[in-house]
Amino acid sequence: MAYQALYRKYRPRRFDEVLGQEHVTTILKNQVMSGRTAHAYMFSGSRGTGKTSTAKILARAVNCLAPENGEPCGKCAACLVSAGDTPDIIEMDAASNSGVDDIRALIDKARFLPLELPRKVYVIDEAHMLSGAADNALLKTLEEPPAHVVFILATTEPQSVTPTILSRCQRFDFHRLGVEDIVRCVGNAVTGVGAKIDREGLVAIARAAEGGMRDALSLADQCLAFCGQDVTAEGVYSVLGSMEGDYLFRVAASLISGDRAGALRALDGVVSGGRDIFVFARDLTQHMRALLLARLCGDCADVLACTEDAMRRYIAQAGGVSPETLLRALDILMNAIANMRHLSLPRVQLECAFVRICSPEEEMRQTPELLLERLEKLEAKLQAAAAAPQAPFPPAPEPLREEKAPAPKKSAAQAKPPQPPAENAAPCGDGAALWQELKKLVQKQNPSLATLWFKTASAELSGDALIVGFAQKTFAEAFSKQEDMLNSLVGGLRPGTRLRFIVSGAPDSLEERARNAFGGNIEIVD
Repeated sequence: MAYQALYRKYRPRRFDEVLGQEHVTTILKNQVMSGRTAHAYMFSGSRGTGKTSTAKILARAVNCLAPENGEPCGKCAACLVSAGDTPDIIEMDAASNSGVDDIRALIDKARFLPLELPRKVYVIDEAHMLSGAADNALLKTLEEPPAHVVFILATTEPQSVTPTILSRCQRFDFHRLGVEDIVRCVGNAVTGVGAKIDREGLVAIARAAEGGMRDALSLADQCLAFCGQDVTAEGVYSVLGSMEGDYLFRVAASLISGDRAGALRALDGVVSGGRDIFVFARDLTQHMRALLLARLCGDCADVLACTEDAMRRYIAQAGGVSPETLLRALDILMNAIANMRHLSLPRVQLECAFVRICSPEEEMRQTPELLLERLEKLEAKLQAAAAAPQAPFPPAPEPLREEKAPAPKKSAAQAKPPQPPAENAAPCGDGAALWQELKKLVQKQNPSLATLWFKTASAELSGDALIVGFAQKTFAEAFSKQEDMLNSLVGGLRPGTRLRFIVSGAPDSLEERARNAFGGNIEIVD
């Protein structure tokens, strides 16, 4: 007897065997029990969630002569006929039969009474592939079909189905299956053929299937073919091309700590080990997502569908990392994955992403988010330095006193009026000097903002306004956010003076930025 794939061998035969779709199967069973089944259904959802299997079960249930709690009994003459091939249950793939002629042929045959069963059932898979003319031809029959006909349409893209078709059907949305449901089902299927896959391997298969049972059973088939009847987690990772959890934790630690050499060597280990670099990038992105959720939500094992031990490790690794850092790493990784599929050197793209994650200070484009991250790090260092105990300085030795002859007294005409101390003098006419005096005051109240003073391009007085120019809009905005505090301080130095921040000079063109980055020998080609 020819080998039968696991997803075919363990296809559900009853509504109760359909996993994770109780919101659908409960309604269908109640309709069968009450005899109030509809004339047309629309089953929508991602692949492998049980749409076609449920349609076949419903086709048997509406024809069963003695249904049991809405389930096909499996014993009556109709159930025995519908269990095999019958001309009264017709499955049609709309992807290969999408023309108007195919639908017209279907409508012509629908008028005839069923040959063996009480009702004739049409299951149209991938219904969104029907052409516009085919949709129009089906509309009238779908709205008022013969009493002996039931239509069941299945689709993975309900948004592509014509609204007039949807309005004539009872729609049921199938959900993606949970990791635990897939683990349990695949484990039972593998045990049924006398094999075994350990728990970690089953979880890896369930995650790779992304909510589709058919994909999970197909992956389990591949693992059995590769590893034999006893499959370990390492064998599953080899088949999937993905990395085990410990390796992802090590790579993430290198990226978070800024260890560029360690991160790049880890990537080289992935490539030299024959693992799929695209799968590795996806797994690492999911790991960073898990760290971000752990940092923001704490224990969220239900959201991440992970074990309690893995959850503790996520929380521990994310504890010392800011959410902004993890968000930035996620953004860089997702952009890298999007670009990798269009480049001939995907490894180079991922290596560049690793360097950018490890070296935020070397980013060519100073984004506000990156600037905020750097300011937060600087503030943390300043606060730590301020909190550290300071060692007392030894007292300075007293200077030797020398006897001097008394100075001759000056006449009243020669005496000069007393001058105020230099540090209390407020400059009046020099904008640059006034701006520097303001910096001394800001250093005491906002050290982080004072570190950006060197980004100033110009400072000039114009009447009662101190106009400060910056080469980049980002820095002008950073000072504008503290305008109230700065105006209060500058008013103490020069009463009545107000600050005004501008961007001086147009931003560099793309050609100028390219020449600055790569040198003057670059050739710009239209």
